[in-house]
Amino acid sequence: MTLNSLLISALSPIAITVPDEYTETEDTYIVFNYNSAPANFADDAPGHEIYSVQVHLFCPSGINSLSMRRDIKQALADTDFTWPSYINASDKTGQHHVFECEIARGLEED
Repeated sequence: MTLNSLLISALSPIAITVPDEYTETEDTYIVFNYNSAPANFADDAPGHEIYSVQVHLFCPSGINSLSMRRDIKQALADTDFTWPSYINASDKTGQHHVFECEIARGLEED
């Protein structure tokens, strides 16, 4: 399973989930992005990649998003990501909650 499909599968029960950029009209959605670094070198080649993942929950100012935020943390942990750190990046235009975590994957997994 690719990293994109792993994240979509874990998070789509909480809200619409897409990689990189959401272009539709729902007011509550999740967007994710990630980068990677090589790890576990042997014979000058990496055995794994460590993916640093950011998950962004966007929703309107007036709703209580606490249960969605808890569900996102748990869904990531249940899918073998590290327990995410949390940043509240909300402003006057709406709620923006950022979760950062990592996962190690073998080179053949993506």
